Amino acid sequence: MASKKHNPKQDTLSKSRRTAKSWTKASSEKQFYEKKTHWNNDDEAVPDRAVSMSPRLKNIQHKITIPTQNTFEGWVIDSTGRSFIVERLSGEGEHGSHLYDCVVSRSIVSENPASTLVAVGDRVICRIEPVSGEVPMLPGVIVVVKERKTKLARESAGRDGMEQVIVSNVDQVVILMSAADPFYNRRLIDRYLVAIELGDVEPIICINKMDLMDETFVREDVAMYAEHLGITTLFVSAEKRKGLEALHAVLQGKTTVFSGPSGVGKSTLVNLLLGEEAQITTEVSAKTQKGLHTTTFSKVFRLPHGGYVLDTPGIREFGIWGLDKEDLAYYFHDFDEDRLQCKFAPCTHTHEPGCAVKAALEEGAIDPERYASYLNILETLP
Repeated sequence: MASKKHNPKQDTLSKSRRTAKSWTKASSEKQFYEKKTHWNNDDEAVPDRAVSMSPRLKNIQHKITIPTQNTFEGWVIDSTGRSFIVERLSGEGEHGSHLYDCVVSRSIVSENPASTLVAVGDRVICRIEPVSGEVPMLPGVIVVVKERKTKLARESAGRDGMEQVIVSNVDQVVILMSAADPFYNRRLIDRYLVAIELGDVEPIICINKMDLMDETFVREDVAMYAEHLGITTLFVSAEKRKGLEALHAVLQGKTTVFSGPSGVGKSTLVNLLLGEEAQITTEVSAKTQKGLHTTTFSKVFRLPHGGYVLDTPGIREFGIWGLDKEDLAYYFHDFDEDRLQCKFAPCTHTHEPGCAVKAALEEGAIDPERYASYLNILETLP
């Protein structure tokens, strides 16, 4: 990807991300955040920037003691809706083979303020629960969620100020679209690119179902992503088994999430990569030309030749979280050379006189579809 220019505004995080807070409940109708500025030094297991949350919003103590006995560090690899499947890690952080079916502690401690409590990909500390008799999987309780190093996240629908983490701690995101049935959406691709950079992850664009469209047209239509932004762009056909070698190559040794709308073939490609029917697949709705939700929760799969792939539910809307209007242009790197020449600063690149970005657009140096995506996202930001 093209080199990213430094944004001084990114050095200053928003208030909701600067302050560690504990979530308490003021009444049955309204929740509020109560600032937490001190942790007892004796609580060695509590991270400095931890956030204590109760999933049921019950009042909790300011001093939290996390048990150090009968606990282990693990990796959340699946969600069942009511609990999470956690793979136990070795002392060196390597993946093991022991799996636990874990629920969330009522006084869980998280290092990720104003965010999804537990997400697939999270590194967690779990307490082993006693068990009697034979069980299909050992039970456990998640007591700590460690800081997410990377993430793919969006704004949570209907919950202002909250971040919905789709997956965390991944190396790269494959933005999976299809050439047709349903048709790829460049607006959604551009939203993904902003969110991926915000989450400090590397993007890859993959267009599936190339057997359904004129290949030359599709390649030319999305060529600017590779040519101007330096983003790896792949063209595959799961039906015809074409282009899979290139996809295998970029996944090897990496932890990769497949994300995109329903019906583009995420689960089908996962099955092909694994060499088995690990995920259920369905057809696209003939009435709406939109995919049907087959995958309901994110899930991790180990690739046969090294690396991991995470399949995710289909996404139709992607709200950008944690970004202000004046910072959006920093994430459109095809604006980089021109935005520094604008007459006014800050410049929204919409109506200001002497805007070098708009001048470049009129001269054909900036892709009109990309600029349209910029305006579309700008309208949704605070």
